[in-house]
Amino acid sequence: MRTSFTLLFKRLAVLMAAVISISSFKHSSGHFANNFSYAVSPGGDINGDGYGDVILSIFKLEFGVSKEGKVFLYYGTGNGLSANPVWSGSLSQADANFGEVVANAGDINGDGFGDVIIGASHYSNGEDNEGAAFVYYGSPSGLSKEPSWIMESNQANAFYGGSVASAGDVNKDGFADVIIGAHFFDNGETNEGKVFVYLGSASGLSKTPFWVAEGNQVGANFGKAVASAGDVNKDGYFDVIVGAPNFDNGQNNEGRAFIFLGSPVGMTQSAAWTGESNQVEANFGNAVASAGDINGDGFADVIIGANRYDEGKSNVGKIYVYLGAANGVSMYPDWTYSGAIMDGNLGLSVAPAGDINGDGYGEFIVGSYLFNIDQPKGIAYVYTGSKKGVSDKVVEIDMNNPDVTVGQMVSSAGDINGDGYADIIAGVIWSSGGGSGAQGKAMLVQGSSAGLKLNGTKDMAMNQ
Repeated sequence: MRTSFTLLFKRLAVLMAAVISISSFKHSSGHFANNFSYAVSPGGDINGDGYGDVILSIFKLEFGVSKEGKVFLYYGTGNGLSANPVWSGSLSQADANFGEVVANAGDINGDGFGDVIIGASHYSNGEDNEGAAFVYYGSPSGLSKEPSWIMESNQANAFYGGSVASAGDVNKDGFADVIIGAHFFDNGETNEGKVFVYLGSASGLSKTPFWVAEGNQVGANFGKAVASAGDVNKDGYFDVIVGAPNFDNGQNNEGRAFIFLGSPVGMTQSAAWTGESNQVEANFGNAVASAGDINGDGFADVIIGANRYDEGKSNVGKIYVYLGAANGVSMYPDWTYSGAIMDGNLGLSVAPAGDINGDGYGEFIVGSYLFNIDQPKGIAYVYTGSKKGVSDKVVEIDMNNPDVTVGQMVSSAGDINGDGYADIIAGVIWSSGGGSGAQGKAMLVQGSSAGLKLNGTKDMAMNQ
């Protein structure tokens, strides 16, 4: 079913949302880079104060090559996010892509504090660009300066850590588990990709993967996107979803997404569900996520982006929602929507938004990013749930500024002020052409009983 969006179309500009400023990095020449890439994620409750926290990252692009990367943590409070970051982390290794992806890892060790996982796909330690993932445990005093868990791929150019996420609790032992992708991993097929799940425990995250799966097709890039799917069949075990955007099955690079189920005997080795775009070069599975419980039936639902889907115009992008049920995820999408802007890349990023308005139905957020070197444009959309599924209500969020754009990275922020309503956050790319005032931003919009709250602007400088 394709929704018309005729009931409500509400637009938020930058002055209607809280904005987090991120001071930009400088090149060695003293000039500013033209683009900044960001990852944004809820941090869970890292210090156990009852408020959701937020993780942000920045890494500089110079001629398409990532340079210095840094990750920041903001605490939630009764008044919103802390004015300044309370923690920052970085690597001493240049060009590692540290912070390319960041995620709430859940509570890995069961101590009641949220933990954080950070990916660095170009990390090298014996093998060039093997990639690595870093886990920091939460505590009453926050995150430690050094990671408590590090894992590498030990294969050159595997890009391990290019995707990281909480897997939920796949074996129902009470500890959160994590999932990590290495989308250029080779094992019989070049660049087939591989995904790893590691189990949490009272002593922390295991060093040996509990479960692995591979793409088994040349160039499939299996694991380019990974996420918890929630519990799609309500059996008490969390499930995972994996994207392989260059998978071929009748159409070249149409893309495919896979759901693997948790169970009492471990993760299923074969996918319980697959979906694909059936269009050449659509990039289906480039972004995957749980959508929460959109229709309130107790089963988790999933959302998948195909950002290069063509419909009338090239690369408009398309998003797909599949509903969970007792026998698993529906075979065909229950709801889809295609973009309308050429090269708009709708579905480049997708994420659950939580329950923004407290009506018991899950919402989700989608990014659309127009790749234009001279003047990039981006929009984030929030879609609301209802008893019938995705409703006709959608909120459009942009920056109303020609130098800045949202849409490349979007996420729930959790409940940062403890009011019972989920909040959202979107990374912002600043393209000022090298001016001395160049800076990046992240946009925060808070939920309320009336939906997203228009609550004024707040700038918070990040200390580099």
